[in-house]
Parts: sequence; C-alpha cells; structure tokens
Amino acid sequence: MSRPIRWVLWLLALAGLAVAIALAGRHGSGYVVFVVPPYRIETSVMMFVIMALALFGLAYGLIRLGITTYGLPRHLKKRKAELERAKSRDAVFASLELLFSGRFRDAEEKARTAMQHDDTRDLAAALAAWAAYEGGNSGAAVPYLDRIGGEKSVNMRDASKAYMLLADGRAQEALALLKTLAENDPKNPGVLKMKVEAEVAEKAWDDVLATLSPLARSGLLPEGAAQQIRLNAQMNLIKAKPANRETIVAAWEALDSESRYDAAMAVTVAKRLIGLGCGDDARKIIEETIDKRGADGWESSLAAVYADCKGESTLAQIERAEKWLRLHARDAVLLATLGKLCMRQALWGKAQSYLEASVALQPTLDAHMTLARLMEQIGKRDEAVRHIRRSAELAK
Repeated sequence: MSRPIRWVLWLLALAGLAVAIALAGRHGSGYVVFVVPPYRIETSVMMFVIMALALFGLAYGLIRLGITTYGLPRHLKKRKAELERAKSRDAVFASLELLFSGRFRDAEEKARTAMQHDDTRDLAAALAAWAAYEGGNSGAAVPYLDRIGGEKSVNMRDASKAYMLLADGRAQEALALLKTLAENDPKNPGVLKMKVEAEVAEKAWDDVLATLSPLARSGLLPEGAAQQIRLNAQMNLIKAKPANRETIVAAWEALDSESRYDAAMAVTVAKRLIGLGCGDDARKIIEETIDKRGADGWESSLAAVYADCKGESTLAQIERAEKWLRLHARDAVLLATLGKLCMRQALWGKAQSYLEASVALQPTLDAHMTLARLMEQIGKRDEAVRHIRRSAELAK
C-alpha cells in the first residue's frame, strides 16, 4: 500500500473518531469524580476520555522518543556500515571497469580499496590479483589471492592461482591445485582445460587421456584439438612402452580406429617396431593404414617409413608401392621409397630411374644421398660426387 493511501485512511479514521467522540459528548450525561482528601475533582465523562487519550498519546510519544534515543547510536553505526558497504561495492564495479579497459594499475588500486570491507574482500582480492598479473606485476598476484579466506571463494582463489602458475611455467604446482579443484567440481570445463594443459606439460599422458574425455564432452575444446592432444598422449605412451614386440602391437591394436589409422601414429609405431628389428610388423601396419585411409587420405610420411620396413619379401613391397604410385604418380617421397626398395633388391636401373624422378620433382637431401650411394654401387664415382655436393648444398 502506497504512502498517500495510508495517509488518507488515517485521516478518515481520525475523522470518524472525532465524530464518535462528539456524538458521545452530546448525548452522554455521566461524570467522573476523583477524591483525594481534602481535594475533590469532578469532570464529565467526555473530558475524562479526552484527557485519558491525551495522556496515552503523550506517554506513547515519550516512550517512542526514549526508544529512538536509545537506539540512535546503533542506527548510526548501521547506517555507517551501509555507506561503507555501498562504497566498497562501487569500488568493485570501478575496478572491474578499469580492468576490462586495460588500466591495470588503477584497477588494482580500486580493488585494494574494496578489500577493506568484509563483504567484498574476497572478490576484490581476486580483482587485485588479476589486475596485478595482467599489469606485469605477477609477483604481487599470488599474495593477493592468499588473502581470500571465504569458504565460498576457495574455488575462485585456487582456479585463479592455478591459471597464473600454469602461465608462468610452474605446471607441477598448478597441477596440485587443479587435481583438488577437479575432485570438487568434476564437470567444470575451465578447470579440466587447465588440468589437461598442466598434465601435458608434466608429461602425465595417462592422466591426459582420463581428463580429456569429460573435457571433450563439455564442448569447450574443439573435437579436432581434443583428437590432436589424444593422439599426442597415445603416441608418447607407445614410445614409453617396454621394448617388446607384443606389447607395442597390442597397444596399437587397442586404439580406436581414428587414432590407429592416423598417419603420425602409424609412423610412430612402425619406427618403434623397426628399431626392434620387426620389419614385417611395421610393414603390415603401414600397408593397413594406407589401405584404410584410401586415396584421399594419402600421406607421404607413410611411404617414407615404408622403405625402412625390411620384411621377408622386398619384391612384394615393390609391387605394393608401385600400385600406390599409379594413384600418386607425382609423389617424390614415394618415388624415393621405390628407389630404395629397388636398391635393396639390386634392381639398379629401376632404382636409378625412380630416384632421378624423385629429385626432379623435389630435390631432397635424402634422395640425393641415396642416389650417391647408388652411383657408388654401380661404379659411377663422378655422379656420386655430384650428388654428394648437391646434398651438402641442401644441408646448408
């Protein structure tokens, strides 16, 4: 109910009361006698009622005045606190505006002002920390955050501190905070993203894969970026596997098809097997990967490592590579690979033609060095020297 309406109702009530008193006085004939020997006071009932009401009103007014006077210091203290609270909130808003305007020093100063009040201390401390950090004074940022003590502000404090530690290259310290944050809020995409970055920096590849799944579901990380991180973790895990053929092959077969037939993954696994002397296993992985990827998914890096896969039948490898060449006739890497395979089979003429075609399309250090070895093998020393010189020029 609005104030004007209340005033109207009060006026109507007082008018009604006045009319009631006037009517009662007009028709009433009673009186009231007060006897206090030796005094005697006689008055009409109407006068007594008026005097009683006046006395009641006076008593009520005195009591209210006493109560108001008694509570005045507390009221002033409350009013002062409200003004300070409003001032600190204004300082927080000003600090936010200055921070997003790029005026970091002014934002830090305003935030320090807001830190003086309990209601805004935690948020103001976080603002001061971010202003100091963005302003280049990272040494002051963490001490500001350490002043945050509210139970509801712990996650804000630790997430901000983890971000700053991670950006400063202190991934191990950041990871300790992020593990706790992830336990408390396992669906927080911002925390999961920072946790993955810290785990990658610390080379905790198993943890990277565990954190990556919920992060990818959150939508904060694009699927392409998530797959790249996943591949990197999986490749590093395979590199760290014991030098055992069965272990490495089993790890590759356990991957999902997207990861298993990625060109970089196949090259990594094949090189690991080649290093163990398992050329046939490496050859099968390269061939299977190329077949699964198809012509549109051709990668020259797969052909490059295929030459190093020393299997039981080099002729079978040459036949397979020549089939690929029909689809990718101008691939210099594939031509060089065929040249190396033909050299292994002592097919000197074919090897020379493939290698010369390769360097004609794309001169590379590897192809020229291979040609130099071929020329030495067939007794053309001058040609070998020429290719060695060309190799040296490319190396520079």
